[in-house]
Amino acid sequence: MNSIETLGQQAIWLFFFGLFLIVVLMAFLLWVGWWVTRQRGSLSPYSRQPMMYGVDLSQSIAAHIEEYMKSLCQRDNPPFDMSRAAICRETGRIFTDCVGKSGIIRLRWDFLEKRYPGRWVSWGAIPEVQRATIKLCHRSVEGFQTECSSPKPKPNEAGDYYALAKPGPLYADMSTRILLGWKHVPGTTFEVLIVQKPDFDSIDETL
Repeated sequence: MNSIETLGQQAIWLFFFGLFLIVVLMAFLLWVGWWVTRQRGSLSPYSRQPMMYGVDLSQSIAAHIEEYMKSLCQRDNPPFDMSRAAICRETGRIFTDCVGKSGIIRLRWDFLEKRYPGRWVSWGAIPEVQRATIKLCHRSVEGFQTECSSPKPKPNEAGDYYALAKPGPLYADMSTRILLGWKHVPGTTFEVLIVQKPDFDSIDETL
């Protein structure tokens, strides 16, 4: 009888011990998932969500994006190393040169200045007359977001409505009239940040 009771007690003890191990294992896996996500580094400036690595894109899509960059024929928009890029999952915007050798994404709002030096202001915050002047200095602003833009000057102060609009925000340097904005890569769901310098130095040249 004692042996049966002993076996029963051992079985109960093993059951609870096994249950304890399962709980510990699940907690460990959750922690590992959180740690891996955290190790990716910075969140997307626009969606504030974890990003994916550019290297995870299929080679065919990466090649298509590279061909698009080459088609722009502008030295300020060269093809970039996709292995060092990170992508916002929600918007498809590709941020270049932000993934280190350790695989950690380091991205802050100074990515605009790193992409091209300038005093960048949201397109919607520029007075209408100045916007018209800037447009006249460019042969075309096609592909840029000129309809839905934040009225707040600082790019990082745009609300979700403007930040998540497609294509992404357009910025301008009012002194140089250079444009910096997101453009949709045809045939994909991705966007790239494009620099566009004015074609004319003044309105007089457009006449």
